[in-house]
Amino acid sequence: MTALAKARALLAAYGPALAADPDLSRLLAEYYQDILRSHGLMRSKLAFDSCTVCAGNDGGASCCFEGAEDWYYPLLLMANLLLEAEPLQQRQRGGDCMFNGPLGCGLVARYGICLNFFCPELCARLGETEMLALRRAVGRELRAGQLWEECLGRWLWAHGEKDWL
Repeated sequence: MTALAKARALLAAYGPALAADPDLSRLLAEYYQDILRSHGLMRSKLAFDSCTVCAGNDGGASCCFEGAEDWYYPLLLMANLLLEAEPLQQRQRGGDCMFNGPLGCGLVARYGICLNFFCPELCARLGETEMLALRRAVGRELRAGQLWEECLGRWLWAHGEKDWL
């Protein structure tokens, strides 16, 4: 079973109970707010625009290569589904990550390497101060995601679900 199929199966089995858990709901809301903050900063610095241009180039983006989708595991894909981001299930272009579409990444909650990679061109364009601000926002997003995932993992384990890794 793929990670996305496992994420869907877990949501089908536990979705209402997960939504009713106050700790999980609070942590997911905090995670989403940190995602929105880092995405907002990326938008304001025109970083997403640069990524979209790169993603649209023939040959794909340097950061979104084929096989990167294999890094995603059920809990992170569950976050995307819960945040109403429907992961692409068919590769748009050979050589690209399956989740990379014509406008860049189609996921809301992203893997740490995906969030921490900034191409040399973007780093040079933004400069040290702007890159530090982006990295701090990404760090907060990653920490919030980690807290949610840890809570979700404990919840699943406590409810007898041990096959989610």
